[in-house]
Amino acid sequence: MNKFYIFFIAIVGLVGCATSESQIQQALIKNPDLVFDVIKNNPEKFIEVVNQAAQRAQQRQYEKQISEMKVQQELEIKNPKQPVLLQDRRLQGNSDGKIVIVEYADFQCPACKMAHASLKEFKKRNKGKFQFYFKHLPLSFHKEALPAARYFEAIRLQSAEKALRFHDLVFENQDQLGQKSFLEKMAQKIGADMGSLKKDLDSKKVQEVIDADQAEFEKFGFTGTPVILINGVALHGAQRTEELERISKMTAKN
Repeated sequence: MNKFYIFFIAIVGLVGCATSESQIQQALIKNPDLVFDVIKNNPEKFIEVVNQAAQRAQQRQYEKQISEMKVQQELEIKNPKQPVLLQDRRLQGNSDGKIVIVEYADFQCPACKMAHASLKEFKKRNKGKFQFYFKHLPLSFHKEALPAARYFEAIRLQSAEKALRFHDLVFENQDQLGQKSFLEKMAQKIGADMGSLKKDLDSKKVQEVIDADQAEFEKFGFTGTPVILINGVALHGAQRTEELERISKMTAKN
């Protein structure tokens, strides 16, 4: 006989024809060994049921987050966020590009690496139509994120084109972050002036840029990286290129 059926019969025997959840709960509280015995004798089934429940919970949470995000996006389409966009911070694209992309990211964040790939494809599809700004949110538990952000900003003071190449190299080789001299090697690879870079790395000017980005991130109420703004509408986490396209088309109508 199925042991779960025996378990059910045992509960009925303890509580009679109990119809309320509270009666069953009380019976199990008084006789917890019933539950433990069934789990011990049916470990595979127990793990299967727990995994299925966890998957359903994750799916419900995901659907809830998607629903909430879409509601927020509808609000932002009508009232887009207004990040500070200084022209010397424009990393790529045309100053008159109709698609304004602002990314808040952490160089060591795995999801940011995924977002980088989607963004690269999105920019390729919309060549000549966008302007791209990269902003920093180096998370405290990513030890290499802040040094990478400082390298990036010190290089950007020399050349936006070199900073973009550095940005791409770091994300594409993210698994090497933390290796000795990795950031220095990437800077050399893109042709940075190493003397100027080392002078600027710990400068007040570089740190002020990073601090301002973090303050803006917090002002908008964002909580994790990456966040990508498409014409002032926020997409949280690594998004598919198609989702970036969807928001771009929706905001182009306004």
